[in-house]
Amino acid sequence: MDIITKWSKFTLKLINVDKIIESYDVKDCIDVENKIKNIRNKDVKINRTDVRQLAENGALIFWSEILKYVIVLSIAYCINIFLSTFLIMSIFTTLRASAGGVHMSTVNKCFAVMIVLFLSLGYIVSQIYINTLIIIPIITLGFVWSLVMAIKYAPQERPDKSDKDCNTGNKMKHRTIAYIIVSCVTSLIFIHNQLISLSIFTGTLLEILTITPIGAKIFQRLDNKKVTG
Repeated sequence: MDIITKWSKFTLKLINVDKIIESYDVKDCIDVENKIKNIRNKDVKINRTDVRQLAENGALIFWSEILKYVIVLSIAYCINIFLSTFLIMSIFTTLRASAGGVHMSTVNKCFAVMIVLFLSLGYIVSQIYINTLIIIPIITLGFVWSLVMAIKYAPQERPDKSDKDCNTGNKMKHRTIAYIIVSCVTSLIFIHNQLISLSIFTGTLLEILTITPIGAKIFQRLDNKKVTG
């Protein structure tokens, strides 16, 4: 990942991030402090150096995600599972933006696990066929389970208890529920094209799994971290 780190820093230089950060005033730093407090539920003090580090971390995550997409979809294209893999990744990423989910301890581990998961699931979906009379109740039950889990656990990165933060959390939860409903309807509309239908279904279930306690334990074991709870 050293290449990605160097590229991330290079792109920040291109946009002259230091000049942007120097224009930060006290209010800007307080805004950043509040955002981190909402995410981590901890009081923090932020200066311009911290803001630059946040910018570097954000750029690293951004370019890592781009590289992950390029690698996964390139391999998927070569082994003829592009559409299923693309749909699973797209649904997963869209839902994750509002629902959150468990994270690996390092970018490298996240990179490796996601590549294996997306390619494996994309291949499985492209190879199986299930009778329509069987798949409709399976998809319906799967999406009902997803809704229940979203109502109970989303968003996983819960804000703290202020009215403003609770409103933000509720908006994210409602957005997650809306995405699941749209995915369910779309999956059922394409029921006679099982590649599309099952890809949407699989991407939704995979993301919702990451916000549940059992999903957290599974990914913690993959991460070789001590499982708590």
